[in-house]
Amino acid sequence: MLITDLIVGGLRAYAPQPITVDLAPMTLVFGANSAGKSSLLSVLPLLQQTAVQPEILSMTGDLVEGGTFRMAVHHHDESLPMTLGFSFDGGHVENVYRWDGSRRAAILAEGQPASSAAARVLSQVYFLGPMRARAERTTAVGLGGDLYVGPAGEDMAALLFERPELLTQVNAWCQRLGLGYRIRMLTPISHDIVISAGDFTVLALEDIRHDPPVLVSPRAVGYGVGQLLPVITQCCLSDGGTIIVEQPEVHLHPRLQSAVADLFIDTVVTGRAQILAETHSEHLVLRVLRRIREGAFSSDLLKLLYVDLHDDGGAFVRELEVDDRGELVDGWPGDFFDERLAEVLPGLA
Repeated sequence: MLITDLIVGGLRAYAPQPITVDLAPMTLVFGANSAGKSSLLSVLPLLQQTAVQPEILSMTGDLVEGGTFRMAVHHHDESLPMTLGFSFDGGHVENVYRWDGSRRAAILAEGQPASSAAARVLSQVYFLGPMRARAERTTAVGLGGDLYVGPAGEDMAALLFERPELLTQVNAWCQRLGLGYRIRMLTPISHDIVISAGDFTVLALEDIRHDPPVLVSPRAVGYGVGQLLPVITQCCLSDGGTIIVEQPEVHLHPRLQSAVADLFIDTVVTGRAQILAETHSEHLVLRVLRRIREGAFSSDLLKLLYVDLHDDGGAFVRELEVDDRGELVDGWPGDFFDERLAEVLPGLA
């Protein structure tokens, strides 16, 4: 089910009066550092990790390390409420949490625990944090698995081993993106090793820029490759739901940053998942706009959200209108993404 909006208030830079932020099948969020982008993307993971004990807000968990309520609430004022919510096709969640000094916890003050429909939506939210982990040297297998590589991509290797069709899809995208590598999953050939160490696999990379390809460790290649592989895998793995990615372009060359946009477009157009991504990449955004101009993607499927701070330090979210020619109706806000022009024509800076 498509998540149609997020509701946030009282979370870090967001003032206590909640705001509603509309989403699309692909929503790209950009803006200045510390303006509130990551906070906006954390709404769903926070509710997801709170669902285990829905009456008590879980600021710190497997998905989000948000610290204490006092650290996260607006102006660090424990007397202020925090509102977190979302809407989806056929449902709405809007929960208000307040600090309870006697229980030393933020307690659900208004709203109600997620309905069964809302719980299903949250169970299909796949959050990938801003720093994904490189594959371990060995990965235990035979532990089952679902449709999630994990917030740092930690379950990627096991999933690729257990799902050969997924490995084929991921490698096809590695080739399409021009990554220069393909993944091979290696297993021990010695029965004695399996008996003593258990079932495990090793994720290796083949450098296909050589003929014949050269087998290398993921730890011996550029850091950006390891950051991108969990994103590719999750986009291929999802069967519905919402993928949230912080900085999908981290450590990537500009050409690859642009290519990530094509991965996201394909994920949305084929219906594998909704995409909500926070990015600092002009190249990624410009590739999406180019695909709209070319007719390969519809502006109706896209929302560009610009996050910044008011003079009083409060966060706001502004939607940038994109027409069917792939152009921003009102241009880039302020001087955002103008750095390139200023560097090329310094007299205009």
